[in-house]
Amino acid sequence: MPHFAAANGRGIVTYSFDEATGKLKFLAETTDVANPTFLAVVERRGLLYATSELFGEPEGLVSAYRIDRGSGALVLINRQPTRGSLAAHCNVDRQATTVLVANYGHETPEETPRRQVASFSLLDDGGLSPASSEFVHTGSGPKVDRQGVPHAHCVVPSLDNRFAIVTDLGTDELLAYRINADQGRLEPSGVPAMRMKAGSGPRHFVFHPDGVIAYVVNELDSTLCRLAYSPTSGELRLLDTIDALPGKPGAGQPADLHIAADGRFLYASVRGEDAIGIYRLEHPTGKIVSASVHPAGGKTPRNFALSPSGQFMLVALQDSDRLVVYLIDPSTGEPAEQVDSVAIGTPMCVKAVRFAPA
Repeated sequence: MPHFAAANGRGIVTYSFDEATGKLKFLAETTDVANPTFLAVVERRGLLYATSELFGEPEGLVSAYRIDRGSGALVLINRQPTRGSLAAHCNVDRQATTVLVANYGHETPEETPRRQVASFSLLDDGGLSPASSEFVHTGSGPKVDRQGVPHAHCVVPSLDNRFAIVTDLGTDELLAYRINADQGRLEPSGVPAMRMKAGSGPRHFVFHPDGVIAYVVNELDSTLCRLAYSPTSGELRLLDTIDALPGKPGAGQPADLHIAADGRFLYASVRGEDAIGIYRLEHPTGKIVSASVHPAGGKTPRNFALSPSGQFMLVALQDSDRLVVYLIDPSTGEPAEQVDSVAIGTPMCVKAVRFAPA
């Protein structure tokens, strides 16, 4: 991948995680997948889905795996092409009937099939059907080196599973699709796309636990927006915008975004500045009332995760070849003591999940 500083990864690694200590223990590694860059997990069924971002190819891949809950080994079920290039993100609807994929796409208008969004029905064995729906975005943005064509970057189901929100970095838009869980597909919502600030480059999106507030982090102008969300229509409305890094407008390139389960804190990773932004949220409005910055612990924090208990943060440091674990101070929300660090080649995505007993 020409836009990565290194390529030291070999596939997908599984660790056990001790939620009392924050310690990681290697379990298994799966090497039969090409350049996996994003993961989605269905805990209750022990399934994992991985998108493969394949530079120079007209389509990426999405792979379905069964997780051996004892050994952590991944058993391939099947793969499907994603109907667009540079598959950047995958997710699963909240009823676990549909896998949702966002294709970033090359900066090439003539490329085919160039679908920005695709969905795949889950089969009985957890495998994936061929694409059950697919969509094309149109438009561009003012930053010609990054916004010459649409670039879908993430797709997130609403808490009630009625809609899925897609960020498009290339067109500066947030688009709502209706989820048809019975048929395992997406459908047009009929709601006009929400236009973000020109050149902002919306990248990742999360819902507040209340289901009517949401947040989007913008890669190109390094900002963070609070949005009002209508569960009835899927419409979004901008409420306010702040710099991702307080006192440093435009600094770094924000990547990932997560919110604490109790809705008290929001977190963003910022590459270039190698930092984690911590944002304290007002109850019940979700308004960001203060922000602070913590060093990520290495280079290029592309992705991170909060542990199921919310006590720990796991940060994937892409260009340091490390996965680090921080204990979170429950009163301030700050990553405090670093409790573990493991070597892993070019980590792109980390998921922390708790499986129910088999």
